[in-house]
Amino acid sequence: MPLSGLEGNLQLKQQLLPRLTGRRLSHAMIISGPKGSGTHALAGILAKGLVCSGTGSAPCGVCADCRKAAAGIHPDIIVIRPEAEKKAINVDQVRQMRADAHIRPNEAPRKVYILEGADLIQGEGQNAMLKLLEEGPVYAAFILLARNSGALLTTVRSRCEELRLTVSQQVQDEELVQQAGQLARCWLSGDEHALMELCVPMEKYERQQVLALLGQLRQQLCDMLTDYPDRRAVLRGITLADQLLQAADRNVGSGHLLGWLCAGAKA
Repeated sequence: MPLSGLEGNLQLKQQLLPRLTGRRLSHAMIISGPKGSGTHALAGILAKGLVCSGTGSAPCGVCADCRKAAAGIHPDIIVIRPEAEKKAINVDQVRQMRADAHIRPNEAPRKVYILEGADLIQGEGQNAMLKLLEEGPVYAAFILLARNSGALLTTVRSRCEELRLTVSQQVQDEELVQQAGQLARCWLSGDEHALMELCVPMEKYERQQVLALLGQLRQQLCDMLTDYPDRRAVLRGITLADQLLQAADRNVGSGHLLGWLCAGAKA
């Protein structure tokens, strides 16, 4: 089964499978989901299906294009990542992609561009993609990977089909515990800079994710009460967590809550 490499997400797979095997995929897709949900795995499967040159269902798995795609060496599957030491793909990379898209595929029927961290691309870069998504060559396909599709411009989202992935509750809980533990230790150390580094990616979290994170942070601090050398610092952290949770109930934004948490590390 082509989608067997993607864990969970049964409903999405059931919807996607006939379109993948029937070669009816959209030319522009956003694959969104949290870490561990399989966004890269799905992108690889869809890219393989798009370049497949075999007969019948795609991907056939046996044609030269499928084999090269599986090995990660297909010349017509182009992965665009942020340049070294940069956090996001920049506008010049988008413009280079736009120019390259008008060069016909080397070997396959289609030419596929996979953009990593598309939701982190600044507005100028996203705007540079619009005409390509709307009026690009018929052989070109674009797969945008995003943790938070809401950070993409509405005009970009309207030109793409979005495929939303989820992770199992167990994976979500494990990641949440890990993140909360990092926040607790960093907050107690008083290192505001390091704390901000942890919090910046979390500003894009949805409201329920932030609430769950703050609740787990409070629990982690409570667990530290008996062993941590500075008991007063832990108690101060618990009090701050309570204040943040109360503020969250009053619809204070995620960015403000995390900024408040960082500022509290200096006290």
